[in-house]
Amino acid sequence: MLKGLCRSSAVLAPAFFYAAEGWAAQEGAAPTGATLWQLISAGGVCMIFLGLLSVAVLASILYHFQKVRKDRLVPQDLVDNLVFVLEKKEYDKAQRVCRQQPNLISEITLKGLSKREKGAALVEQAMQYEGRTRIERLWQNLSYLGDMAVIAPLLGLLGTILGMIDAFHYFKAGAVHPAVLTQGLAKAMVNTAFGLVIAVPALAFYAYFRGRISQITSAAESASAELAHAIISKR
Repeated sequence: MLKGLCRSSAVLAPAFFYAAEGWAAQEGAAPTGATLWQLISAGGVCMIFLGLLSVAVLASILYHFQKVRKDRLVPQDLVDNLVFVLEKKEYDKAQRVCRQQPNLISEITLKGLSKREKGAALVEQAMQYEGRTRIERLWQNLSYLGDMAVIAPLLGLLGTILGMIDAFHYFKAGAVHPAVLTQGLAKAMVNTAFGLVIAVPALAFYAYFRGRISQITSAAESASAELAHAIISKR
């Protein structure tokens, strides 16, 4: 879908610049002096939704940069500290440590400690379930960014279609109205361009954070196994 839209935008690029120049000229500006705000204004109502979508994409990216980090969710020093405490059978101290440093590993460990009296099998099962549930939440939050990367070019395509409809609506009996035609073309091309401007970075960051979560998943699984062994160990 995105590749096809990219090819379409490349084909329509000359028309975009022609439309932008015509629109700017109509507003009294120099032919090459169209500002960014003028281009956005030419995009019509779909630009409002693209603007809101761009804010949501930026918020999601900032959230993942801040919250989805291996050193925040699976800190190795905390894992080592918990293993040391659990091997000494200081379960109360381990619980206090987990509550003081809330993160993915702390929640998994607390779940395992809550099942400690019910046997090794239940401890491992509870920790695996807790870890899987919290990792799924990370993937779910990331999926929203992927969804927005798909929606943006589709929304831009909708604006493009509406712009082309406006442009060709004013063909009457073979008479062409250049000013109105360039307005419609500007609306069409601006929506396509801004849809792709939002989608491409969103898709790139989606791929980047997907790699982050995969690393966090592997680290959490390894730490969970180590902590489970420390909890159920009879030494």
